[in-house]
Amino acid sequence: MSSTMIDGIAGIGDTISGDPAHRPLKLDDPATVMSITEVTASPDAAAVHARLREEWGDVAPVGLEPGTRAWLVTEYRTIVAMARGQFPLATTTGAWNGHEQVGPDANSLLLRPLAPVSRPTVEQAEGSVHGRLRTPLDEVLGVIDDAEVARTTRERCEELIDSFAATGVADLVREYVAPMPHLTLGALLGFDAATARQVFETATRPASDRYAAATVHEVSFLLNGQTAARRADGTPTPAGRLARHAAYESTAEAALGILSLTATAALGLQAWLAQTLYLSLTDEQFARRLAGGRLGTDEALDEVLWSAPPVSALAPRIAVEDFVLDGKLVQSGDALLLAVGAVGSDPSIRGEAPWDGSGSGAHLAFGVGAHACPAPRLARLIVRTAAETLHRRLTPALALRTDELRWAPDFRFRLLEALPVAFRPEQDSTLEGTS
Repeated sequence: MSSTMIDGIAGIGDTISGDPAHRPLKLDDPATVMSITEVTASPDAAAVHARLREEWGDVAPVGLEPGTRAWLVTEYRTIVAMARGQFPLATTTGAWNGHEQVGPDANSLLLRPLAPVSRPTVEQAEGSVHGRLRTPLDEVLGVIDDAEVARTTRERCEELIDSFAATGVADLVREYVAPMPHLTLGALLGFDAATARQVFETATRPASDRYAAATVHEVSFLLNGQTAARRADGTPTPAGRLARHAAYESTAEAALGILSLTATAALGLQAWLAQTLYLSLTDEQFARRLAGGRLGTDEALDEVLWSAPPVSALAPRIAVEDFVLDGKLVQSGDALLLAVGAVGSDPSIRGEAPWDGSGSGAHLAFGVGAHACPAPRLARLIVRTAAETLHRRLTPALALRTDELRWAPDFRFRLLEALPVAFRPEQDSTLEGTS
């Protein structure tokens, strides 16, 4: 058995002891471990992270589906080092040692990010391939105008609110949070409504190889129809630029770029917006900060990233060598979940005040290193505009007790399953003045 010493990170990597009484813990050693759903579905994820730290330290064994486990890493410094490539880890999932237990077509929400694929997504690709696939996204997203983002987001949000404003009740997750990123990102990329719907429906399919080839083929076909698409001023649409970007070796690679935006990015936007609206309905102090204008809204959004983090964990990493970490033996093939959602409760970097550190960008919600989010500025602008638009139009109140709300069993994103609200219905302007 090999061991790896992690150079340059004092106190993190250790050699494997020869004393049987002091052997590091292996992932399968504990008879029972907490299920990851106990973390993701808990109304107080910070308390669960604290329990895990107390029992296991900064690296805890957790259960995924029956018969499969992963290491949950909750310490800030270690997460940063892993995300920056300072540990022998891979973002490709083919080497995960749990595939034999769950089978090649396993399709639970918990296992989708670990599904083996023959054609890696942008998030899974590594080295020069990742750099080549990532470059078009950085270039295209980097030139989208802030004013266009705000205008497009506001227009799509107004349309969504129009569909339920007169009813006095709504499930904000189903009727607002879930469709908003699809409509907004689709419009920003230059898709017409029908094409955007097709792309997003295709992107939500399972990730395993049984479906991946068909998914890429369908998105490639849709992109081929975008190569000549242009804006009103004659410039190519962002989707058109992606479809024929010189860095891509095929339309299929361009399709993978679109799938990264329509799947991962959309989920991140949904989670951030849902957590923002949830806090605005359950925390009066937060609601006042959210209503405080642009500066107040930005500060409130930072508070969400710290204290109600929408991202629970980054894309899973797979160990490619054995190494010892925090008294645990991470073996080649083990999966590691970098729990950026635990950073807000990490005692090594947070103080005692409830919002201590909330103005800092150290929350890691956008990731760090080569696989960090390509457009955090656009994400912030979209979520800020969506939250402001809803609260400008309506004054919703939560229609359930907070302990009745449920979070989806997804270890990457903190996603509410529903957010039912009641509010004073808006009067249909076409009926005003009539009897």
